[in-house]
Amino acid sequence: ANGPPNYTMIPLVGNGLSLTVDMGNPAPSCGCNVAFFLLSMPATHTNTWGGYYCDANCIGGNCCAEFDLMEMNGRAFLVTSHPCSDYQKPPFDSASWACDHIGSPQSFFGNGKMDFGPGPGYAIDSQKPFRFKIDFPTVDGVLKAITTLTQGANQVRATMENIENMRGPLTDGMVLDLDSWFSEDLAWLDGGACTAPEQCNRRPVKFTDIVLQSLESER
Repeated sequence: ANGPPNYTMIPLVGNGLSLTVDMGNPAPSCGCNVAFFLLSMPATHTNTWGGYYCDANCIGGNCCAEFDLMEMNGRAFLVTSHPCSDYQKPPFDSASWACDHIGSPQSFFGNGKMDFGPGPGYAIDSQKPFRFKIDFPTVDGVLKAITTLTQGANQVRATMENIENMRGPLTDGMVLDLDSWFSEDLAWLDGGACTAPEQCNRRPVKFTDIVLQSLESER
């Protein structure tokens, strides 16, 4: 989609998003990054590729708030919030200085820990399908993000305790995007389990059974 009218804005505050992830066997290796994320698109003008894409690292020249639901490979799984302090409802262009390029807070699985990785020795075997779920509840007036990975009887969970600086984007709705790329050095993602130079095996990943559900309906 190259024009603002084609984007679907997904509201997340008070909702949960779940889907099944199948990275296959072998799963994407060290050096691969499979990304499933949310963006405060559209920008007000086209970027260097001619579309209205924007993100918190200003790739293509346009900046906006970003929430990474998952950046992953078979060794690591990362959830990251990238707010922009000058946020306004899209279409809007944030300033580069206003956006959190590195991202905070973060929820990490794997990367040297036994809660996520390739094989039966891990709580979540990345080489078999698993269910991803992220909830955005407000607890005592504070917006949180609770990530849960489930595989059979096994379940691991991590909570971002305060993402109030993302309330605006997540309330107004964000655009779902998918991407994959590779690098010989992804230490920020998988440095606890991998060493450079890394060689991505470029394996495909399937996302299925995507569900957006009100948290009220789960009570």
